[in-house]
Amino acid sequence: MKKEIKVTNRKSSFVELKDYCVGSMGKDKEKEGHFLEVTEWSNGEGYDIYIHDSEGERQIHLSYGQFDAIKKCVKVIDKTHHKK
Repeated sequence: MKKEIKVTNRKSSFVELKDYCVGSMGKDKEKEGHFLEVTEWSNGEGYDIYIHDSEGERQIHLSYGQFDAIKKCVKVIDKTHHKK
């Protein structure tokens, strides 16, 4: 069995939360440094999501299937909500 180690460059995107969600900023709305970063897995089968905001730091790990399921659920909620 050949033991191979691969070095990869992972794709990621980054946003400052002050531009998207003032609720993430907490009481001090002007505080800098709160962000969200999404990084694609090296094997291309999912995402790591890192959030740093007024609640602290947390990570979420989702396969593409899980991510797709979340998108579909949100779409159903949006359609239901906007019908009223």
